Amino acid sequence: MSPLCFPKPSSSQTFRPPSILIHSGVEQGYASWPPTVRSSNHLGYINATNTWFYSQDIGRSFRLGGRTYIIFGDTFCNDRGLSSNTYKLIPNVTQPTEAIYLSGPHDGFIHPLIEQTQEETDWLSEPKQSGLRLAFWSYGGVVEFADGIGWCWYQKHTVHSSGLSELAGVGLARISVDKSKSTGELSAARMPGLMFGLGDREPLFGSFSTLLVDGTVYLWGQIKQDVFLARVRKDACQFRHLYTYWNGMEYVDDITKAAPVLQDFQQGQFFKSALFGPHLPWAFVGVTKNGDSMIMMGAASRVEGPWDVRQVFETYGVKVQDHFRYCVYPHPELSGNNGGLVVSWSEHWPGGVIAGELLFAT
Repeated sequence: MSPLCFPKPSSSQTFRPPSILIHSGVEQGYASWPPTVRSSNHLGYINATNTWFYSQDIGRSFRLGGRTYIIFGDTFCNDRGLSSNTYKLIPNVTQPTEAIYLSGPHDGFIHPLIEQTQEETDWLSEPKQSGLRLAFWSYGGVVEFADGIGWCWYQKHTVHSSGLSELAGVGLARISVDKSKSTGELSAARMPGLMFGLGDREPLFGSFSTLLVDGTVYLWGQIKQDVFLARVRKDACQFRHLYTYWNGMEYVDDITKAAPVLQDFQQGQFFKSALFGPHLPWAFVGVTKNGDSMIMMGAASRVEGPWDVRQVFETYGVKVQDHFRYCVYPHPELSGNNGGLVVSWSEHWPGGVIAGELLFAT
């Protein structure tokens, strides 16, 4: 089917607040599969109301401690510097583009959630490392395993002044809501070493997408643009030897036996949803390896697949219109009971993360 373009932004378009979350059911009936969009709303940039507009990408939402947050990648704080990962709180899920920074907006620099260690700081200060920086990018979101405490699998990169990025692997950080403050501020504690991606043939589990279902964490990771699946108990995420890997038929202990569940994808998110009815309870939204600005949507009867994935929408740019868009993510946490789904995508610098609402035919 032909991709549908979002309408151009206009001041007259407004977001209709949902009364319940999409996971609670769709009052007007299940959306049909393959999906057909009956209308769409432009929501605008997921911007911070307590500071200036900063160019950034990723834009992956998650729930922690009863609050909704969204995590970003490189955030260009104008003349204040570059932060490799930041987050915002969305105080009201009925207004998904009105977010606030909780870390450092008073001085114009947004401090990273996942920070480098003193050892890494000392390494970067050596003359032979001139022009390098370390980046910690979270594409997979955060999984809450206790009230206000979650795990985040992040990619660690060494970035050269030319823009060339060298992947070191996937690390694990414990993300916590600071309960001593009423603001919902987060802190991150990195676990020692790296978890995955320790070799060319090891998937980057947890850094593509993560999902907690009934005490089990499902983690997707890539080798190049092929996507693989692993799982682990929510109380054992820090123990690599307790992970098992989908080989196409069953979960096994040998990571080298993992088989792809999707191929040729750059970014995306798997989630559980009532959108397409009880026979297709698993959903996927993402963008292909081509980074071609097209939103892909998938559905499956099992978390392992097989996945039926369709090209359904074409994104648009606001500040940057002559370059492809990427980092396409759904936001079920921000979606209502009207058969719709909030999605976002990233522009290249000097743009940001744009959100839109898709309303599906039943």
